[in-house]
Amino acid sequence: MIRLAFGVHIHQPVGNFDWVFNDAYEKCYLPFLETIANHPALKFSLHTTGPLYLWIEEHKPEWFDLLKKLVDNGQTEILGGGFYEPILSVIPQEDQIGQIVKMSNYIENKFGVVPKGMWTAERIWEPGLPSLMARTGMDFTLLDDTHFRWAGLKDEDLLGYYITEDEGLPVYVFPISKFLRYSIPFKDPQETIDFLKKLYDGHGDIVVVYADDGEKFGAWPGTFNTCYNERWLQRFFHLLTQNLGWIKPVFFNEAIEEVPPLGRVYLPTSSYAEMGQWSLPADGFSEYEEMEEKFKTEKLWDRYGYLVRGGFWRNFMSKYSESNNLHKRMIYLTYQIRQAAEEKKLENEQLSKAIDLKWQGQCNCPYWHGVFGGLYLNHLRHATYSRFIASESVLESAKEKNFLEYDVFDYDIDGKEEIILKNSFLNLYVAPFYGGSLFELDYKPASMNLVDTMTRRKEGYHDKLTAAGQPDGYAKGSIHDRLETKEAGLEKYLIYDWYRRVSFLDHFFDTDISPERFAGGDYSERGDFVNQPFGAELDKNDNSAAVIMARDGHVWINNIWADVLLRKKIILKPEESGFEVSYRVENRSSARLQSILGIETAWSLLAGDAPDRYYHQNGEKLSPSNMVSVGVTDDSDTIGLRDEALKYDIILNTDRKLAWWRFPVETISLSEGGFERNYQQSTVMPVILLDLQPGKTADLTIFVKINKI
Repeated sequence: MIRLAFGVHIHQPVGNFDWVFNDAYEKCYLPFLETIANHPALKFSLHTTGPLYLWIEEHKPEWFDLLKKLVDNGQTEILGGGFYEPILSVIPQEDQIGQIVKMSNYIENKFGVVPKGMWTAERIWEPGLPSLMARTGMDFTLLDDTHFRWAGLKDEDLLGYYITEDEGLPVYVFPISKFLRYSIPFKDPQETIDFLKKLYDGHGDIVVVYADDGEKFGAWPGTFNTCYNERWLQRFFHLLTQNLGWIKPVFFNEAIEEVPPLGRVYLPTSSYAEMGQWSLPADGFSEYEEMEEKFKTEKLWDRYGYLVRGGFWRNFMSKYSESNNLHKRMIYLTYQIRQAAEEKKLENEQLSKAIDLKWQGQCNCPYWHGVFGGLYLNHLRHATYSRFIASESVLESAKEKNFLEYDVFDYDIDGKEEIILKNSFLNLYVAPFYGGSLFELDYKPASMNLVDTMTRRKEGYHDKLTAAGQPDGYAKGSIHDRLETKEAGLEKYLIYDWYRRVSFLDHFFDTDISPERFAGGDYSERGDFVNQPFGAELDKNDNSAAVIMARDGHVWINNIWADVLLRKKIILKPEESGFEVSYRVENRSSARLQSILGIETAWSLLAGDAPDRYYHQNGEKLSPSNMVSVGVTDDSDTIGLRDEALKYDIILNTDRKLAWWRFPVETISLSEGGFERNYQQSTVMPVILLDLQPGKTADLTIFVKINKI
């Protein structure tokens, strides 16, 4: 007898577009339940994430009625997990426990059952997880068979499940068949039956596990036609029903009750194989692919492939500073919540609200990048930042409205201190050791990080872009083989930045520079200030808090590496939704300094070509005015960026008239839909012509004001 444990995981991230939820519901979540309900002899286990539960509860409550009927009829086992689908191993312990308990309580309230097993987000496994799972009432979880192979087990060792432990607290772990993951629903249903029959003939009484993303049953590109128009799912379920004499559908919990574990196992830190490749640096990504192909070509993969592993999920926070910032923002918020709990100035309801907002921001999708990871999607990063900022605002509701605070510590864990200035309207995150830059600017009335940007980096798959758009036979193969583009000519946007895209970076250019050349990386940087360390000190009194920074640097002029001192001072005052940045450039060389100084600021308004986001001067739209426009505004002391959707207006003023450059930064990434272009930021750069004799200085002050509209 083959016991077939069939699991389905469905998920939409916090902050995803409503139309995406609805499209997936209509194409996948509803028709899947309706189809399997017509085959009552089959059993399946279902994991639904909290964000999706909440959306369905609000918009499609009838789905709950259908699912509860399947549960009551003994056809469905409900799995638990972290409510907002966090990567459990990288969030604080109190949140690990809180998220799992929240999900279990929700499931018990809605379906009258207490989950005994859980889905592990992205199958990210670290050896300390068993004790956490056991302490929260979870008896089992599901992981890829690759995890078990990396522990030294062979295919014939994976026809069942194992027991593992941490601190002596045990849980059961089920290996998910890679063959089934890649076959369902991409190969003919009979091939799955044949695979199971071969296992049955060779091994007899075994447990075989399938568990994977439910979106492949209609929501992934091409799969709605496969699963429903071509009736793949109906045919598959019909074939399973026809073979129930030797196939027994079981819940995971039933498998544990009916057969003993195959033994004890200790799994290494791991994830599914593709995630390991995605977490590698760009060169490592390509080299991994080359090595895998070489092994397969030389027919070595089947024997030695289990010894090949990619990277470690946490290295996304090394690979991408943007991912690290999201994570460290969450850690910083954790300290603030703990402090608020100790001070007991908030009502329990307020503290619980702040905690739940933080949990929402722990949803894993914007913390990493791969075919399914959403780091390049600005609306998902915004959803995370907005929850963290809103949570912090709840905590600050107990403070005086005119508060002005600062923190100085190694915020991003890079061995160098950052400085955070805070009032009731704004948070300014300053990195003196990285160009004296501003890398986060929180506008609290809109719960918006206004400088949430993304650096243009080489990705390991970019070399494939010229081959994209060719027929790929996707409907017959894995989504990981997909090579399509969402628009033609994307290769011309493959521009890579040599520094991190943040704000108030100071560039020195030759006088023939243009915004188009700068945006395309076709220029020479003549100074050594952009990504270099500045000395810093903090000046705080009752009326203001200021970060004063200076760098003794150089500018290349007339074949001389000339000494130039650049000072800048960032000032924040209480109860003001704005700040100022004052500059002084001093020519300390013996040569005449003729150069262009451009001060780069990066603004994320989420939509590059939406009519409700635009550039303006004193309320008059520029031409063109959209956020992806490129242009120069000469001889002006002001420019504005207005977001009518989120109701704020960013006004930049200077104390002298100058030129303003503007251009977008867009990235090329790969998702389940193929190669796509993503708007990341609008760069605004005040530009001045410097002509300084030895010993002379030039001053400039930039005033930034964010108005609510």
